[in-house]
Amino acid sequence: MTEPLLDIKDYRLHIATFDGAVHVLKGINLTVNRGDTLGIVGESGSGKTVLVRSVLGIGPRNSKVLQGSIAFDGQDITHLSEKDWTKIRGIRISMIFQDPMTYLNPLFTVGRQIADVIAAHEKAAVNGVSSKAARRTRTEELLDQVGLPNPSMLFSQYPHQLSGGMRQRVLIAMALAGRPDILIADEPTTALDVTVQAQVLDLINSLVEKLNLTVIMISHDIGAIATIAKRCAVMYKGEIVEQGLTSDILNRPQHEYTQRLLAAVPDIDAAAEKLPAEPAATEPAKPGILLEAIDLKKVYRSQSGAEFTAVNSLSLSVKTGEIFGVVGESGSGKSTLARMLLSLIEPTSGDVIFDGTNITGLAGEPLRQMRRHMQFVFQNPHSALNGRHTIGDAIGEPLRIQTSMSRRDIEARAEALLDIVQLPKSFKYRYPHELSGGQKQRVCIARAIALNPRLLILDEPTSALDISVQAQVLDFLQELRSELGLTYVFISHNLAVIRQICDRTIVMKHGEIVEQGRTENVFLAPREAYTQALIESGRKTSQAATLRPGS
Repeated sequence: MTEPLLDIKDYRLHIATFDGAVHVLKGINLTVNRGDTLGIVGESGSGKTVLVRSVLGIGPRNSKVLQGSIAFDGQDITHLSEKDWTKIRGIRISMIFQDPMTYLNPLFTVGRQIADVIAAHEKAAVNGVSSKAARRTRTEELLDQVGLPNPSMLFSQYPHQLSGGMRQRVLIAMALAGRPDILIADEPTTALDVTVQAQVLDLINSLVEKLNLTVIMISHDIGAIATIAKRCAVMYKGEIVEQGLTSDILNRPQHEYTQRLLAAVPDIDAAAEKLPAEPAATEPAKPGILLEAIDLKKVYRSQSGAEFTAVNSLSLSVKTGEIFGVVGESGSGKSTLARMLLSLIEPTSGDVIFDGTNITGLAGEPLRQMRRHMQFVFQNPHSALNGRHTIGDAIGEPLRIQTSMSRRDIEARAEALLDIVQLPKSFKYRYPHELSGGQKQRVCIARAIALNPRLLILDEPTSALDISVQAQVLDFLQELRSELGLTYVFISHNLAVIRQICDRTIVMKHGEIVEQGRTENVFLAPREAYTQALIESGRKTSQAATLRPGS
């Protein structure tokens, strides 16, 4: 019988925290054979990222292995020295991390960063470091291998010059630099729109076949897991509660938690059954309208004088109390529009009217006072939170800046907000690095609602959340909208979410609105071929999550 490539036996690990030791992994048993594609799914905090980081020897510093072992290719790697790990990590086992902008250095070109990884691996393998020209050739081969156009030109570009999908491909190229036996993918499609997500998943599938890779993929996106993984393991509170063939688990889940997880998956075709409530009635300065954009345009100019139009002659109006959806592929101008609506960046031309006041050009104290009523939930919770501040400080920051509340009152409000977003009150003592991606996003939402704003602009607010928490947050946002009369501008590449929650929707392409109207009309009778293609891509992802016969 062939020895498994990875064999985890009764692996138990705890992490020392402010509140005492937390048992993060509880008796994990998992076998991965060469050529396997394994998906690991579970809620934020279930232990899936800690597990795969343990396989790579980069678990939390304050963690301790209580018992059990992790064997790779017959060798127990549970207690390897750092010197021994350099011969395995990134060479024989490598990882595609979740957030490209966090793991790519903005000061260096993507080519140099991949070439540096190649040099480090060569040095660790004690084979000597190749020439600079040879490393460049190998880097361009890797960029071509992951489907990036014009590798020689891309070699000299910086991360900020690439789209989200291109940056994710760069991370994949970097992970392949050592020609690994096992490729671990940690939420590789989280922040990507549906079309780019499909391209990245197809890329990983093709690499599995071409390079005979063994892949372990972590994702809260069950559709992505179904696309990649032949086998699946479901984690809950540090334990594997169910594992087997992906098709069997998705069609015949045995554990109650797996059943709840699958029930929470949004279906792009069933989303219409949960129609949004009618907008709350209030009386802003212009009847029925809280936010307007009038002929907005944003042009970026490079040092060479070249121009790029991110948003072009765009006009829209958002009614008081409604949820206004914005969809489009990466690079369509969605985030640029959102930042102009909140005056985080100035438009090249055009105006933004909030509650009857033109906020274009506002600065200083007038703008600060206006922002009490307009808040932003950013897409990337990792960079939105200051790693030196506790969670309690992060949530209380708007209250310290904008109000005269006492320290005790701010702490009480922070605890109440943690409760609202379903996080333990004890989290106020923790730091961002001690939370999962989904938990950090909930902290960002808590901070955004701290001042009871009238408008929330949410840029991909659920992209980092697992399925069940995503459903809870969407329900919470709807309840909050009803209770407080809030208005949302909701940006998302998840079309099922848009259809579930939004009253009206615009579709953006190349900085322009190509389709708009009531959300149901846009989904049921799209006029533009671009909209039809987006919906079809979303439908394929939704079908993959169910694997029903005939789908």
